[in-house]
Amino acid sequence: MKKRVIALVAAGLAVMGMLAGCGGKKEMNVDEVANRLLSEITYQDELGKMDLDTAGMILNLADLDIKNAAIYETSGWTAEEVVVLQLGSSEDAAKAKAMLATRVEEQKANYVDYVPEEMDKLNVAVVEQIGDFAVLSVSNEPDKAKKILSEYQ
Repeated sequence: MKKRVIALVAAGLAVMGMLAGCGGKKEMNVDEVANRLLSEITYQDELGKMDLDTAGMILNLADLDIKNAAIYETSGWTAEEVVVLQLGSSEDAAKAKAMLATRVEEQKANYVDYVPEEMDKLNVAVVEQIGDFAVLSVSNEPDKAKKILSEYQ
């Protein structure tokens, strides 16, 4: 009987250990994700934080229920930017994702003649929705951005 109890406890611990290893998904946090995108990716220009009111006008976010946001832009010499938005619903996140995709298309139109080298970044811009979050990352390292975001999916 004692051996059977020990075996059951050992089996239970083994199952719990396997389950703990499976769930590698991190909980999304606007500031954490933005800071990781800013610190783990190399940018050509310095990105500065933009307030939500200004960003809302530029990104056309007026009709969205934004709970939290981290928005970083460059001086304009590059198209690099980081936008991480937490929205009130997945429906608003889907709308925000569409608006961020529109932002990329607008930037392409702006940069094609202004700084054509930036088209390389814009053509591989990362625009994703993860639950109630929408994220935009424009850089020379889209694979790094995708890797970071994959940890939250």
